[in-house]
Amino acid sequence: MSTWRGYLADLRVVLSGNVGVMAVSWFLFALSSAMVMPFFSLYARNLGASDIEISIMRSLGFIALAIFLPVGGILTDLWGRVRPIVMGTFMVAVVQFFYAVVPDWRYLTVVVVVDNASHFYQPALTAILMDSMPRDKTMKGFMILNAFSSLPWLFMPVVGGVLYDIYGTLGIRIGFLISGVISIVVAFLRIKALRETYSSHSKDLSGIVLELAGYRPVLNKAVKFYVYTAIFNQLTVGVINTFGAIYAVNRLGMNAFDWGVATTLGSASSILASLILSAKMSLHDKKTMLASSSLIALAQLFYAIPYFNRATTPLVYLAAIISSIGGAIVGSSISSILTHVLPTELRGRATGIQRTLETLGSALASYVAGLMYAYIGPFISFIVSFTIGVVSTIYLAYII
Repeated sequence: MSTWRGYLADLRVVLSGNVGVMAVSWFLFALSSAMVMPFFSLYARNLGASDIEISIMRSLGFIALAIFLPVGGILTDLWGRVRPIVMGTFMVAVVQFFYAVVPDWRYLTVVVVVDNASHFYQPALTAILMDSMPRDKTMKGFMILNAFSSLPWLFMPVVGGVLYDIYGTLGIRIGFLISGVISIVVAFLRIKALRETYSSHSKDLSGIVLELAGYRPVLNKAVKFYVYTAIFNQLTVGVINTFGAIYAVNRLGMNAFDWGVATTLGSASSILASLILSAKMSLHDKKTMLASSSLIALAQLFYAIPYFNRATTPLVYLAAIISSIGGAIVGSSISSILTHVLPTELRGRATGIQRTLETLGSALASYVAGLMYAYIGPFISFIVSFTIGVVSTIYLAYII
């Protein structure tokens, strides 16, 4: 009993101030994104896009984000954290309404590019969390934050699946309209409640950029983890992230409701694992990280098997569960490590570098996934993904 009382006390500490504001705002964002994003590839397909065009669309969006993330990182360490967050949140809010009214996949591609560019403020989000997180509870804090902000994924994918099964493309358009309204609410919440955590002390732009050379040893440590998050992990999950809904509905014969259930089960498992482990862990643990990375790899194998045997489609649910658990733990662990490695004054630029590399990795992974899915088929694509996942875990063991 005393253990859980201590856990609840930690929960109140972690979710206070800026971290609490971010938890609430991400919870609100997830209400809409969990309803539409599991079915985005089906939306693009219904608007006329082929498998290759869907992968190119995603890749172009990631490239746009990669171009603007370094700018966001510099602005984070130049202006502070709050100003870029507020600007970017309003831009994202406006874009959601355009998603709802695009007439075909070409216009959708333009909106995807603009939407991704509007997320230039991601380094500011990460930096303000690092600044605000209790230093002795970073692992616990990131896992609790992941659990809280993932709660809408317990039920909204099922809602989205029902909307799609009943209304088709119109159901997704309704979801994006709701997303626009929610995003505006989030923007005003962040204006009202976020508190600045960093001042650049009147540094100019050239000083902010040139100063990076002095932090080379620290950046070298961080980049080792960026290689895992930006390249190995992105390639491992590239096929399921790009074609998950299409594979489930068009290849396995599942309906959108079933795919929504798979997404919900994954989210529920991720939340439960985060809550249980956050009660027992204050800092990252090597064995837990490696086990979690192995789960991500194994999930790709489980996605492949039902291709030849429809009776094994429950493996899709199992894959969603173990992949979500693995991703949540590995992500929180790496965030905890980087919080301790990166000094406050470097966090915006370092996170900008990280997000840029991850975004370029996502663009590459999406394009590679499109080529594999179109030319060697889903089964071999998932086998290749599984193999990359195994290599990823070996690399993670080496850098830890």
